Amino acid sequence: MSEQNQTRLLEVLNYLWNYTDKEHYTTIVEILKYLETKGIAANRKTVAGDIISLQQIGGIEIVCIKSTQNRYYVNKRFFDENAVRVICDAVRSAYFISDKSGKSLINTLSTFTGPSEKKKLKTPVFVDAMIKTKNDDVIKNIGKITDAITQRRKITFKYFDYTVDKTKIYKNNGKVYEVTPCSMVINDGKYYIAAYEKEADLVKTFRVDKMDRLRISSFTADPIPKSFSVKKFAESTNMFGGYVSEVELLCDNDVMFGIIDKFGKDVATEAVDSGHFKVTATADISPTFFGWVVGFGGKIKITGPESIVEDFKNTFDKC
Repeated sequence: MSEQNQTRLLEVLNYLWNYTDKEHYTTIVEILKYLETKGIAANRKTVAGDIISLQQIGGIEIVCIKSTQNRYYVNKRFFDENAVRVICDAVRSAYFISDKSGKSLINTLSTFTGPSEKKKLKTPVFVDAMIKTKNDDVIKNIGKITDAITQRRKITFKYFDYTVDKTKIYKNNGKVYEVTPCSMVINDGKYYIAAYEKEADLVKTFRVDKMDRLRISSFTADPIPKSFSVKKFAESTNMFGGYVSEVELLCDNDVMFGIIDKFGKDVATEAVDSGHFKVTATADISPTFFGWVVGFGGKIKITGPESIVEDFKNTFDKC
């Protein structure tokens, strides 16, 4: 196929992709007018041949409605439109994606849909009390950390927090951290990285949205301590000064959905009486977990072991 024919074929695809769907069809005459604006010479026969060629591409379904003037539209694309909408809503609700980055991502995702769906994507579902990071570099930083892990390189960055008057301040006395990235996890909509700092001989946890001026270093990564466990790291991001333990709960019958939502459908449960059931599960025992229990307004009670019952009482005595 000549370069001229390739260009024409791509422009025909571009027009069908961006301007047609089940509610918006086109004709060869309209495609010819579009090609003319691009300075591309064509006729009915060549455009009809281009459409036949495009119909043979996997993942794209171009429908032809036979009539005096055949009508064409893209019916099936690489991504299902409902899937694109769900992904867009996930982008909107993700804490680690800033408003600016989110809009850019959604604009990119919208190119996988037809003109009708593009309009629908502009009317998102309501996300209750949505709070977004102000750090526009999070997505780029995630990519850099992933590359550094793959390439076995160190990374450098500054790490910040906020003072009581909401002023941004760098930790470590403003010095640049130089660490070996070990692994990343997502918890509660936030990315965390485990990184080995050779100077302190410790694996430390950092939140990616609090990392600034992140760079991939030219230095080779240090060996990761054999004691490091990705599973334990993931568990540690769930709690604030907590620990993992088996716990027993006494629950009202109407909180079963909440129990499954927390521990999964395979969690061990046992009927106690007509109105209650018992749960035995492994949990991250921390103030966060205790807050989850209290959130059910007395419908969930911690019954054992006794040490956790005492920790629960002591936590709220401090409040």
